[in-house]
Amino acid sequence: MAKDYSRYLAKLDLPTGKTILITGGNSGIGFAVAKALLPYHWTILIATRNRQRGEDAKARLLSIDKDAQVQVYQLDVSSRKSIVAFAKQIQIENVDIDVFYANAGAYRIPFAINEEGFEMTFATNYLGNLLLYDAFHDYLTNLGHPVKFILTSSITARFQRVKEDDLYGGKTYHKAKAYARSKVAVNMFYQTLAKNHDPLVLPLLVHPGVTYTPLVDKAFSNKTFLLWGHRFLRRFTHPVEKAALSTLYLLQNTITSPCFCGPRGPFHIAGYPKIYPLYQGNLKQAEEFVHRSQEILGIQT
Repeated sequence: MAKDYSRYLAKLDLPTGKTILITGGNSGIGFAVAKALLPYHWTILIATRNRQRGEDAKARLLSIDKDAQVQVYQLDVSSRKSIVAFAKQIQIENVDIDVFYANAGAYRIPFAINEEGFEMTFATNYLGNLLLYDAFHDYLTNLGHPVKFILTSSITARFQRVKEDDLYGGKTYHKAKAYARSKVAVNMFYQTLAKNHDPLVLPLLVHPGVTYTPLVDKAFSNKTFLLWGHRFLRRFTHPVEKAALSTLYLLQNTITSPCFCGPRGPFHIAGYPKIYPLYQGNLKQAEEFVHRSQEILGIQT
């Protein structure tokens, strides 16, 4: 049975009755965040690549709180067409959003390219977030109230670098390096936004720590030894419910400026949330890198 962190949440200055849009909110940390917000009467907007899984997540939330306000949208973060269609739908419906939580991601997937020819991990974890921010920025600004835009980092980002001529880790594709480098790029994007952010769209960065989600099962589904190794390591990390606390910490009324939140434990692997400085060792020329990415995507800066 999952541990209840309601006593910890009660100590936070969490608002009530807000609306959060969660990409990839049908499972893992995204779903844990949604579930934790139910007692606070938040409206939950789940954006997921698989519509049926989103509906299943909605049913699980309603089984916890029959009065919960939950809506499901289809979104493939690796696809520009899907992002454009999703943004158009939100704008047509005039959906109010208080928090945009960019949680969806790809983890240790086989080499593939998206419809525009970009490697899939990089396209999902980094380029997709650039496109989402571009598609939603003006809409969020025109809502007339502050909106928190939360990007998702990883502890692995500390150990890699991004090079324009080697975006995903070598002449031969390496799943782990591709994931880590995509998260370095996310950190660069956050740093760029934090330096130049719009007063009404507040960029935030969260590192949930090391946890066990369905992405791990999927990544190691054909490697039994590694899969059981990760399952064993669960006892040294923390559950998704605790990993979700770092995101929930950023939702507090007291968080009003850009910051980076993650676990306070050793090496930031697990533990309760803490605000700490973002590692700068591999983020040199972040703005230049992000601007070049925007130029490649045809985003007007």
